[in-house]
Amino acid sequence: MRFVTVIFVFGLAVVGALIGTRLAEVPKLSRKVLAVSGALLIAISLFWVLPEVAAHYGWLVALLWVAAGFAFLWIVDRFVYPICPACSHTHDHEGCATPLHGFAPPLLIAIGLHSFLDGWALAASQEGSEFVRLVFLLGIALHKLPEGLALGAIVRSSMASHWKSLLACIAAEAMTIMGGVAAFGVAASIGASWVGILLAAAAGTFVY
Repeated sequence: MRFVTVIFVFGLAVVGALIGTRLAEVPKLSRKVLAVSGALLIAISLFWVLPEVAAHYGWLVALLWVAAGFAFLWIVDRFVYPICPACSHTHDHEGCATPLHGFAPPLLIAIGLHSFLDGWALAASQEGSEFVRLVFLLGIALHKLPEGLALGAIVRSSMASHWKSLLACIAAEAMTIMGGVAAFGVAASIGASWVGILLAAAAGTFVY
């Protein structure tokens, strides 16, 4: 039953992607909604998750692991692969058959990594208190639908085929399930004492 939450948020993202690939006017709206949902994740991480972890491990440990999660994504974004491809994409679209030709691959890779971390965090939260489980489910669920809307709209504008764009979005969002599977396996082997540490690090990735 613990894995149901991971499947649920994956389903929300797929529904969002399906709507996004169908509606041409979604990009402007979805960008605004996605910004709000991102702010919600930051608020949940700093005002709910961080105090909860601090109550068990102390503020110093909690802050250090939140910073570690943030630093991990910063290093990946800076030296490995851009987490925000919109910030680094320089393709010249003049004369392209599709409005955002060449944009899909970097976006899908970034969303795949992001979704893996979502699944990891959600699965790891299942080992925490009922409050922690609710907080992570609420935050990720409210974030996944607008994320799917934005992803579907942008990828559809990047690819000529509707069905190919939808399948590409589903494949990227399916990394949520992969992250959940990985987290459940790790949580079973490291013990409950480390679960809070992993959640603090996950909160850091949400802030980033």
